[in-house]
Amino acid sequence: MNLATTSTTNAPPSSQAAQDQHAQLRALYVALLEHQEYFDEFKHLLSLYAMPSEQSDEEPTECARVRSVLNGKIRSWLTGAFTDLSVAQVLQWRAIVVEERLNVSISPWKESNVY
Repeated sequence: MNLATTSTTNAPPSSQAAQDQHAQLRALYVALLEHQEYFDEFKHLLSLYAMPSEQSDEEPTECARVRSVLNGKIRSWLTGAFTDLSVAQVLQWRAIVVEERLNVSISPWKESNVY
């Protein structure tokens, strides 16, 4: 009996979904790291996703269009299924990649974390 097959087959559906999302995220990371042109296009599309800060209830039409194009590009770069990025995920990617904002308060490289 193959234990790897058994463990994933018996995993609860929510666990399988979480594993799939992590696998998709890893695949996206790898694609962006291995292909500079993918990263450049990813960053460009994220820069076009300009969500007004005062508008948090509904995604503007232009933002929805940009997010749709971005998700289409990601699907074309990756082999296999890819769950579209949500509004929150696109905003997080934009903050990291375009605005170059990281949560430095918990960074292992921050000087104040040295004991």
